[in-house]
Amino acid sequence: MDYSIFTKTILAKVLKALALINNPEIEPAVRQLNQEILFREVGQSVYAKIYEMNAFDFEIEFTTGAGIDDRYYGLAKVAGASVATGALGLDEYVENYIDNTIGKAQKDAVSNARQSGKFPTVTRTESSSACEWCQSKTGTFTDPDSSIFARHGGCKGKIVTEGFKSRNGLLGNYASS
Repeated sequence: MDYSIFTKTILAKVLKALALINNPEIEPAVRQLNQEILFREVGQSVYAKIYEMNAFDFEIEFTTGAGIDDRYYGLAKVAGASVATGALGLDEYVENYIDNTIGKAQKDAVSNARQSGKFPTVTRTESSSACEWCQSKTGTFTDPDSSIFARHGGCKGKIVTEGFKSRNGLLGNYASS
């Protein structure tokens, strides 16, 4: 399944929350703290959901991933300062953050699946206008190294992970029962 569609389902909501927090009447330190909380919660939720969906597909539901690190602090600082500096492209920064969090969850799930004796496949595709580095990462792999999940700012490549169970590739089919 192409989990990048998940980003599109939540991006507008995260940007609305970001706009609410970025009220210029609020102290900059308070804005940044609330941005950190927002990005931590969004990142942890995205990671957990994507990991869970992959774990189901890979038949490793009993595992958990490593989770996210504190990279959201830098994004919170940029977002908190955007009121004063008018940071352009903040929506792209947030989109990149979500996409990278998805990639980390996929990477961790594939790694845990391999350690559990499963052999999921990973397919990465890029547009024809992608940079040379991204083009070098395209293909279908059964034992990829972790760099297959790496992204750079603005990367629009699709990373599709497939396991043993199928939910027809529809995000809505992953609703909790």
